[in-house]
Amino acid sequence: MRALRVSLLFTASVMLIHFIACAPTKFSAIWKDETYHGPPEKILVISTFQNPANRRLFEDELAKALKDRRIDAVVSYPVMPDPAVSDKDAIAVQAKAVGADAVLINRSLGTRTDEATVIGVYGGGNVDLFISTKTDVFDMKLNRLILSASAETWIRQGEPYSNQVQSYVKDLVNMLSQQALF
Repeated sequence: MRALRVSLLFTASVMLIHFIACAPTKFSAIWKDETYHGPPEKILVISTFQNPANRRLFEDELAKALKDRRIDAVVSYPVMPDPAVSDKDAIAVQAKAVGADAVLINRSLGTRTDEATVIGVYGGGNVDLFISTKTDVFDMKLNRLILSASAETWIRQGEPYSNQVQSYVKDLVNMLSQQALF
């Protein structure tokens, strides 16, 4: 009986470690201004993804996730054309226009690939794709950066992109919450 319990505990531990290691998003280099006392009342969400459909999908999902946590959020894509999302003055004007006291900007930093060997019926190889992003949150009242985080997200082949964006947004919002941003 004791051996069975030890075996089950060991199996559960291995599965937990495997599950954590396979988490789609890993955050690194998280910095938060410890003097910031939030939460923000309204956040302007900006994505700088080059593909307009991906930009809209990300902004919509993040605004929805923030609203689910009772944080007012507004997307930028209806009023800010793609080149304007990197213009600090245009961002400040738009934040003021929508009444946002915070701006969240999510940027893609690039991708990398890892080749993984798939063992099984086909015995072929599979290439894993990872996208690196940086998320910065600015306090517009004080005109300063209050949080910056880098992340790497595993893009699972064969899974719909919208599901992967939802997973990334969930991880991002959880990280922001853990950092006591809201």
